Amino acid sequence: MEQQNQQTLTNLVYDIYENPTLIEKHQVLINPLLRDLVATAPAGFEGMATMINTHISNGFKFKNPKIQKFELESGLLKLKTYFQKINL
Repeated sequence: MEQQNQQTLTNLVYDIYENPTLIEKHQVLINPLLRDLVATAPAGFEGMATMINTHISNGFKFKNPKIQKFELESGLLKLKTYFQKINL
């Protein structure tokens, strides 16, 4: 995944974490980036990329704002760590 797309994905997820009303608007932008994240995961990082995808996707599925926040926050924390590790 290109670094520009990494930053875009991080920013979009952060936006919906801060303002859950943006979920529907941003979901169409985030889904292709999540697919790219999983498809381009370096060897050894496939599981982490899949876990990030699951957390963020769960944020879209649940309607309870507390669960959405939890899933998005979990995804964001893992996403930042993931990008730090693969961009060394």
